[in-house]
Amino acid sequence: MRKLIVSLLLVVALALSFSVPVLADTSAEVTVTATPSYIAITNTPDTWTINGITGSGVILVDTIYYAKGGATETTPPSATVVDTECYFTVTNGSSVNIDLTVTCGDFTGGGADMTNSDSDGSNGATTYGMFCWYEDMTYAEKVVVKSEGSGAMKAGVPPATTELDWGVEIETRTNDWTSGTASTTGVGEKLTITATAS
Repeated sequence: MRKLIVSLLLVVALALSFSVPVLADTSAEVTVTATPSYIAITNTPDTWTINGITGSGVILVDTIYYAKGGATETTPPSATVVDTECYFTVTNGSSVNIDLTVTCGDFTGGGADMTNSDSDGSNGATTYGMFCWYEDMTYAEKVVVKSEGSGAMKAGVPPATTELDWGVEIETRTNDWTSGTASTTGVGEKLTITATAS
């Protein structure tokens, strides 16, 4: 370091003693370091038929149905949710940590219309309530699923093929269906899981 400093001082002294103009550098090296990042998730299965596991095909009013794996849809998960009680698996193929959010819109177009209550997850006349949860979560801390603006189901899911098992529950509206005609929009068209960078 000392040798470099001395050399620079000598150049300056020579330039001053001979009055030679000193020109500024006209170019410089620019080093760009880029770390590409992207968000990519997959979710399986991509459909949920409410009450499909029990096989009755009938959806009752004022009833809670749980998207659970290999178990009846009318019993809640354990106090601490285990992976076998989850119906879906989401895989984080991103290069960054992600936050996962679940939303669900309205069911319309038939005698089984229901709109999301968008409140505390409770149901009411013509409205349904919904929650989501994931493996190893304390079930009592489940997250309200709204038509938009839901809180994160899980934040900071790490990248590189990390898998997370999860499920939802829906509490159907309190009043009777208006006819025997099914809604033309099913839960598979309305239930959405979204990933954003943490």
